[in-house]
Amino acid sequence: MVWKICLFLFLAISYSDGHVPSGPLFESMKEHISKLQREFNTSQPDVAEGGAIFRTHLKNALWSQAHERKILLAQMISKYWDLLTNLNSTQNPKDVRSLVEVLQVYKESYSESLKKAKDLIEIAKLPMDNVKIQRKAITEFYDVMLEVNKEEVKRKRRSRRHNPSVPMRYKPNPRG
Repeated sequence: MVWKICLFLFLAISYSDGHVPSGPLFESMKEHISKLQREFNTSQPDVAEGGAIFRTHLKNALWSQAHERKILLAQMISKYWDLLTNLNSTQNPKDVRSLVEVLQVYKESYSESLKKAKDLIEIAKLPMDNVKIQRKAITEFYDVMLEVNKEEVKRKRRSRRHNPSVPMRYKPNPRG
């Protein structure tokens, strides 16, 4: 199961970047993941309990845009990198090192998306019951709503351009 998830992640990352995995690197990666799968006994029934960890998010329609998927994939890459770098007792340290090297390359290429994901996490963790945070949030409220309004106007303009059934508003020409 683990190797399937890692393989799925690798394929999703590769295709989103435009690179198609092939050759000995991909085959060796598949073999390294297979060894990890055997070591972690991922064929046991308890592994499937509760459903998939990452695939459910990748299949979710909320993450359909390429730039959004990059944020999601960057976070997943980071989690796999954390998992593999923190494995202390493994029978296959060479396999783990090889996978970490591949993930490091992807982690570097997805670093901007990872920063975006960390920003989202940081905002989600804000303690809104803290009085000081509340005061700061209220101070910034109008500025944030201005940004929301700008985005809504942009979105409406884009939808009007792409939807010919919506008539454009007639603007009289003041010059005649």
